[in-house]
Amino acid sequence: MSSTKYTLDRIEDGYAVFLKYPEEEEQLIILQSAMNKTVQVGDRVLIEEIDGIYQIEILKEETEQKKAEIQSLMDRLRKKNQ
Repeated sequence: MSSTKYTLDRIEDGYAVFLKYPEEEEQLIILQSAMNKTVQVGDRVLIEEIDGIYQIEILKEETEQKKAEIQSLMDRLRKKNQ
């Protein structure tokens, strides 16, 4: 399996639910204990499965950019509703 880009949508009952980037329609559900590192909701990552272990690389720059975009949208919505 080659590396594929995902965004961590949520963590439920010990499973991480990733949405495939960019459409975010296809899900990848991984047992947290099968991942090589801890991730946080909203992180954009590259995932590659190697011998049943999911190798995860956090794309810090893309994650920060996306969080900034979301914060900007939230700020604009708050100002609009005042």
